[in-house]
Formats: sequence, structure tokens, C-alpha cells
Amino acid sequence: MKKQILFLMLSFLPAWMWAEKLEAEHATYSACRLISNAGYSGGKALEVTESNARISFSFEAPRRGKYTIRVAHDALYGDKVGNITVGGNTTSFKMSGKAETTVGTFIMLEGQNTIVITPNWTWFRIDYIVLELVDDELAFDISPDPVDEEATLSARELYAFLHDNFGKKTISGIMTGDMASANGNVTQHADMQAVYEASGRYPALVGFDFMNATGRDEANDWCRSYTRAVILLAKDTWRRGGIPAFTWHWRDPSRQTGEFYTDNSKARITNALNTDGSWKTSSTLYKYILRDIRTIGNLLLELQRADVACIFRPLHEASGGWFWWGCEGAEPCVKLFRLVVDELTKMGVHNVIWVWNAGDNDVEWNPGDDYYDVVSADIYNPDFDYSSSYVSFDNLKVLTRGKKIIALSENGPLPDINKEFDEDAVWSWWMPWYQTWNGKFVDKTSNEEWQKCMGDERVVTLEDRVEGWQWATSISSTLTAEAASTVYYDLQGRRLASPPRRGVFITGNRKWRTR
Repeated sequence: MKKQILFLMLSFLPAWMWAEKLEAEHATYSACRLISNAGYSGGKALEVTESNARISFSFEAPRRGKYTIRVAHDALYGDKVGNITVGGNTTSFKMSGKAETTVGTFIMLEGQNTIVITPNWTWFRIDYIVLELVDDELAFDISPDPVDEEATLSARELYAFLHDNFGKKTISGIMTGDMASANGNVTQHADMQAVYEASGRYPALVGFDFMNATGRDEANDWCRSYTRAVILLAKDTWRRGGIPAFTWHWRDPSRQTGEFYTDNSKARITNALNTDGSWKTSSTLYKYILRDIRTIGNLLLELQRADVACIFRPLHEASGGWFWWGCEGAEPCVKLFRLVVDELTKMGVHNVIWVWNAGDNDVEWNPGDDYYDVVSADIYNPDFDYSSSYVSFDNLKVLTRGKKIIALSENGPLPDINKEFDEDAVWSWWMPWYQTWNGKFVDKTSNEEWQKCMGDERVVTLEDRVEGWQWATSISSTLTAEAASTVYYDLQGRRLASPPRRGVFITGNRKWRTR
């Protein structure tokens, strides 16, 4: 009866008016202790000092739906990280000082639900949690055009493919590591082969790294051959109808080390900035930074001359602080991100779909809507954990106000395709890390799950011969001579008498897709 009354009350209230507060002293807990006059509100709080601590809240949801969870905490002795698990889905959240932090939106089933908090970094206090039923869910409003107004036709077609399939299909991917097996044929690469052996299909998106293209050892024969193999494979990926996706583990631009991790690298962005925040163009570090950007630009231009478009994700995982480009905080990193984009486009690079790799709540790290097409997350769930990670998906949606495509740019196990759709977290693509170099990330998903996902019609594989840009390069160049008027063609290159709903028009030497 109590549940029915609560449901009736809820039915007459706007969702934003309904919330429930669960105090820590009423939770079930272990390996932590209850303290009076502590926590965010000064009342009783549970202090977590042990790595095996566990706090369980019981919540009876009046109906199935999405509920935002806020945690009131006191982070002792610096910033801390906690984990929240609901229904097998786990997400981490940062704690700074005494505050009430929004963790994310979780799916609750009608009836009894358990919310578990465990430590990632210990020494913090939990006062209470608040669950609030989500009202009208944020709708996507994604531009049909890439942010680069001068994007090549290939880049426009690649973006259109991502845009048109977002929410409908997920593109399968794999990161590549060792290039010993490359030989210019992407399907023969060891990482691609590992996916094929597990699933019977090849992924459509192939990840590559510019990590050996710049830095102290860039002239080393091995580094140069590695980068050359990467470019050849990117071209072959595109030729076969796939999507090349680049990451850049940017090695220390100061040339003092050959590292990219903060603890080992000597590079600091602020050493290339004036006190007013402008670039110190006379500094050696700034000159090396520009030199590295231009090296990457020349590689992208080589792809552009071959009519190859690609995805590029610079300065990834910045807010984590473990890479030199993120260890000084958001402001200098944002300046560097914008410099990378501005300098490359100034060089004439227009074949790139830009990705900002963000954490769930990285508001101050956003380089600006005009600087990226896709927002992405890197999520490594435990082995054989096929969660959709919908909480992070929703957080990125809120972070970008529903205006960007959302991708899973690095992961361990695959997100189960059924869970992606059931939990409204259909990632644009996912990309497990490499199998080679003893990464073994393909093995973190069972062969059965690989076959299930790769064989699902909602997952794009290389065998699907990704359409949306290939046809454009096959249109005869003689057609461009008809510059006197706009000429329309369908996706098979057949001339039409009137503008198509979805096609291409050719004016002079420029080809554009209609919207």
C-alpha cells in the first residue's frame, strides 16, 4: 500500500520536484566507521580509510526510470575518487573538499535497488546520497556538418556517415600496436587478425598512433619505419571502406626525454606561455611544439592528397593528469588543443574529424564547440564485463548539451550491443586496445561475445563495406566539367533531374553532399 501511495503521489508531481535522500547512518557498511559531527552537512558520516570498504544504500523505486544520484562527501587530505555501482554498472566520481557532487544518471528498476559506494582512493567521508527522478530527458541536436567549414568531400562524407548512423548503429574498431605484421595490408595486421579469429569478421574502424612521428627519437630508423607503416595501413583501411582513427601519444616536445607520461616527461605547457596566457613564441619549447604539430600536419596532408579522411583524437585523457599535456590543469591544455587544431587547419589540413576525449564532468577542459565534432570516453571495465557504461554516455551527453556525437574511443571488453540499445547508450564506435605488444585486450572479451556483437546487424564491420564516402571517389572526374549549373546525383552516381533528399551536387570542381 505504501508503494502504491508513493506512486500515485509521484504521478501528480513534476519529476524535478521528486527526490529522496538516503543518510549514510541508515546504510549497510563494512570496513568503515560512523562518525558524528562530520561530513558535508555536519551530521553523521561514514569514514572510508580501507581499500575494501563498502557502503550499500537500499532504494525502492516507485517505477523504472533514470535517476540522478548526488553524493554528499568530505574528501579528506586532498582530492579523492570513489566508485558507485548500480545494477552491475560502475562509474567513478571525483571528490574535492566538502561538497554535494552529481555522479550521473542511473537506471533504477521498479522496486528494490542497491547503490554501492566503494573507494578508488581512500580517506573520505560519505554523508548521504540524493536520488532524483529525471524529468524530460535531454534530446540530441547534432549539426549535420563538421566543424571545419572547409572540410574535404571525403571528410564530409565520413562525418555524414557518423552523424546518420549515430544512435542506430555502432562501428566496430580495434587499436593497433606492433607493426611487424603490417605489410601494407590492414586485414593481415596481427591486431585485425586477432579480432577476425575471435569473431569471424574484421572491425570497420582501425586505430593508429602518431607516437613515433615526433620527439627526441623521431629520426630513428625504427620510429620512421613505424610511422610509414601506419600511414600505409591508414590508406589501405580507407581503400577497403574502413575508417582510420589516430591517437597521438605526444612524446616530450622539449626533447629532454622521449616520454609522454607526466612522471617521466620534462615538458610543461606553461613553460611556453607568457604570464598573460599568450604563447611565448620565442621560447624553445613553443618552437618544438609547432615543429611537432607541423610534422603531424604533413602526415595528414599526405592522407588528404590521397583523398583519405580520418578521425583524430589529440591530447587524450588530459584531465587524468598522467600525460604531460594535462598535468597542469585545464586552462593550458585547452590552449594547446586549440593551437593543434588552428595550426593544422592553417596548414591546409581539412580531412580530419576532430575528437575531444573527455572525462564525465570535464566542463573546464572543453576546448570549445567549434574545435571538435565528437566527444569520447576511454573506459576499461573489468575483463568480461560487457556493461554499456551508460552513465558515462549520459554524462558526456549532458557535458556537450546533446550537440555532439559520442564515442567510446578506448575500451577493454566490448559493451554488449543489446545493453547499448536497452540502456540508450549507443556509442558511435568502440575501440578495444591492441592485442599485440602483450596487450591481450581482444582476449578480455569472450569469443562468444565477439561473435554475437560483430554478427549483429546493428554493428558495422569491414565486411559491410562502409558506405557514405566511397561512392563519391568513384564518380567520373569528367562530370565536374559541367560547371554551368548545379548537377545532382544519387548515391550510385546516377544523374537526377531534381535535387535529391540525400545525394551530392557538383559545382565546378567542388562536390558537396545535400542535407
